[in-house]
Amino acid sequence: MTVVYKSPQGPIRNLYHGNAAQFIINSPSVQKNLKKPLYIDANNGKTLTGQQCVDYIKRISYTLRTKFGIGYDDVVCLLVRNSIYVPVLDYGILGCGGIVSPVNVAYLPHEVAHQVRATKAKLVIVSPDLRPTMDEALKEKGLAVDNVITLDDFITEVDRAQGTDEPIKLDKNSCKEKDAFYCFSSGTSGVPKGVMTTHHNATSNCLQQSQSGRSFYHHKKRFGAVLPMSHIYGISSFVFTTFYCANTCVIFERFHLETMLQSIIKYRITNMHLVPPIIVQLAKSPIVDRYLDISKSLREVMSGAAPLSDSLVKKTEKRIKVKIKQGYGMTETSPLSHFFDHDPKRYKAASVGWLVRGQQARIVSQESGKDCPKGKPGELWLKGPNVMKGYLDNPRATKEVLTPDGWYKTGDIAVIDSTGQFYIVDRAKELIKSKGHQVAPAELEAHLLTHPEVIDCAVTGVYEQEEATELPRAFVVLTQKGDPQSIKKWFDSTVARHKRLWGGIVVLEAIPKSPSGKILRKDLRTRKEDKVLGLKEAKL
Repeated sequence: MTVVYKSPQGPIRNLYHGNAAQFIINSPSVQKNLKKPLYIDANNGKTLTGQQCVDYIKRISYTLRTKFGIGYDDVVCLLVRNSIYVPVLDYGILGCGGIVSPVNVAYLPHEVAHQVRATKAKLVIVSPDLRPTMDEALKEKGLAVDNVITLDDFITEVDRAQGTDEPIKLDKNSCKEKDAFYCFSSGTSGVPKGVMTTHHNATSNCLQQSQSGRSFYHHKKRFGAVLPMSHIYGISSFVFTTFYCANTCVIFERFHLETMLQSIIKYRITNMHLVPPIIVQLAKSPIVDRYLDISKSLREVMSGAAPLSDSLVKKTEKRIKVKIKQGYGMTETSPLSHFFDHDPKRYKAASVGWLVRGQQARIVSQESGKDCPKGKPGELWLKGPNVMKGYLDNPRATKEVLTPDGWYKTGDIAVIDSTGQFYIVDRAKELIKSKGHQVAPAELEAHLLTHPEVIDCAVTGVYEQEEATELPRAFVVLTQKGDPQSIKKWFDSTVARHKRLWGGIVVLEAIPKSPSGKILRKDLRTRKEDKVLGLKEAKL
């Protein structure tokens, strides 16, 4: 029997069909706040008002069409750091019919080349300090790009432009097929894949966020944007939803803890979207002690992109006196599918909240393929107008995750409780099969982080040939006083036998993570030269 869960808030109100650029220009909140600063540069205080944003979108579309020949379905890759110009740049590209493909600024030249080649980009816009990376990428065999220009030079061209273009029109059918973004998946389990996000996907998810989070996105809230706007989480939060709701958004070129804390106070930031690695710093960094008065303005933090343990949430909330809540989503769902704002009084810290408006879900047993009863974990499947069209030029990968009737298989193990709140247990592919037991790395990581000498950590499974089983291995970043052997002894004494660190413990200077905060487990699994401690007692 198929068990389908639906949003307790109902369907999306006033679903939009058209060009995403026109959607944002016509936003009632934007039109009412044309004189309001919507974007502020945290570094120099430069602002863009609602009216300036609207004007820039139209002038950028005109410049792209007349100066660079960008038209319908031409791809523009953006290798740019966060900037107040990123949102208007995105909409300018969409307005003239182009497709935005944001590139991870941490990419090495060969990774940049892969994305530029895969998308067949016609133009690359790059931050000045990243131009050397792009120049190296252009040396890759078979890579051809018509134009490469720095962001500064491009904005100069736009400022000189003598004309404007209205966004091209898309109807009810074409907006569902017309690609808007080619964001690339994190590649935590393989080569990054281009996700085809349509105009309808993007505008639908913006409405899902704004309608499911009416309190969080109230127009008087002021946001801080430290998440990269090259990632779907940053795009949906700061390019779409805060813009649509006419929130003032303070843009940070890159993340720096002390700068962020100073700016929260300076700009009276009330709300932030963060990722677990930053939450860990808020909980443990001594720098935070000098800025505990951030709670005078900062009221609420949403964490996403990776699981956050209940213990870490409580520890951070106690320290900074700010509410921390979780949401959930993926690049393939544009991205948000779960939000906490439905019933704040009943929200539980370990959950990712309730389904957003217009979202449907199933929890399916990986063993039987049947739907699980409420309270039993299984793979989370999602359906709604925010689910991607598919993977770029990769029908095989698309077929693996999208069913013929539109369900997207997330690969995440989830459970739903009696209140309708969802909990993400772990990635299905990341579960460690230890002596017949399934062990969730996220559970072990959350427990390790409760130790005062553990700054950060990750757990993976290592295969033991003699035992024909995987063994949990911890990779840890420690304080100066941290002793890995004593930490392992403590850990093993506080968990079930099959959850012990039979694979040993490795001390690292930093845990490899994607910009969105996901642990790069594949990088940890391929490490060969590590000094592994605590293996002598590793017998089950």
